[in-house]
This record gives sequence, C-alpha cells and structure tokens, in this order.
Amino acid sequence: MLETQLEVACKLYNTLLHAEQEEYEKNKRTMSKNELRQLALDLRKQNTEFQTLHSQVAQQVADRFYEARQRFFDGLANKPKKKKPHQYLSLVYPQSGWKLSDTREVGLGKNKKRKARLYLSKIGFFTLIIHRELPLEQVSQVCVKLNPSGRIHVSWWRRLKHWGNHRRSPRTLWVLT
Repeated sequence: MLETQLEVACKLYNTLLHAEQEEYEKNKRTMSKNELRQLALDLRKQNTEFQTLHSQVAQQVADRFYEARQRFFDGLANKPKKKKPHQYLSLVYPQSGWKLSDTREVGLGKNKKRKARLYLSKIGFFTLIIHRELPLEQVSQVCVKLNPSGRIHVSWWRRLKHWGNHRRSPRTLWVLT
C-alpha cells in the first residue's frame, strides 16, 4: 500500500510541475506556495487517484515542489524535473494523519526493545521498533521512507526554532527526534 501512495504522490508532484510550467508559459509568472498547495487540494478533489493521499500529504507534496523550485531560483540546485516513481521514496505527514499506539517493551536484558503500532491515514498499520525515547507531544512531522531494499524507515521531526532575515520568509529548523 505504501508503494501505491508513493506512486500517487509522484504523479501529483509531476502534475504540479506541469501546471507550473504552463502557468509560466501563459502568464510569465510562477505560482506561490499557497497557490501550489491549493492546486494540490483541488487536484485531489477532482481526481479519484489523488484522493488516496491524505490531504496534508498532498499539500506536503506541493511544499516539496515549491522548495525544489526555490532552491533552483537561489542557485543551489538544478531545475526541478519530472520524477520517476522509483525516485519518489518518502511521504511526510505534517500534523495529522498518523497515530502511534500500543507501545510496549519486549525482550529481556540487553535485548530489550520497545515496539509500537503506527497508523498512517489512507495506508494502514505498521509495527515499529523504537530505538530511542520519543517525546510525542513535541512531534510535528512524521516522515515515512521506503528504502530501495523494501525496508520502511520512520523519522519523527519536531520544530525547534525559527531563524529569520531570509528574503522570502523565516525558516523553521527541524530536528530529528
């Protein structure tokens, strides 16, 4: 199921890229972050395939495209290009759409581990092994990555602080929890 979600997210990314190119050819302007996010939500409403993505994941795809485009404009990266499904390997749940439950300790002595169940909206449940303490009240994003080997890696991110004086807007520093 995660592979299907990643393919749909990749198609949405490519659709946003195509829409951005059309907008620039027509009106000689690029879309703002809010316009891209709204377009992602509109596309999700119109296309049943895109409806398989959680709404905030769809907006995060738009944010990912926007950031790639901004890195290009800042001279830090190449121009965003169409992605192939095998190149799109992660989904980010920014605020909701996920829930951690059934956390428990298993094993004895040095082999003691913590396991939990992670629910991802529109995907389902995963059993996780938790490697470190997790302050859930501070977690603001969950990133689910499918490694080429087929293993799934979950990263928990928390907002640490803002740093400003950037010409577009203040940035947020994210810390892996």
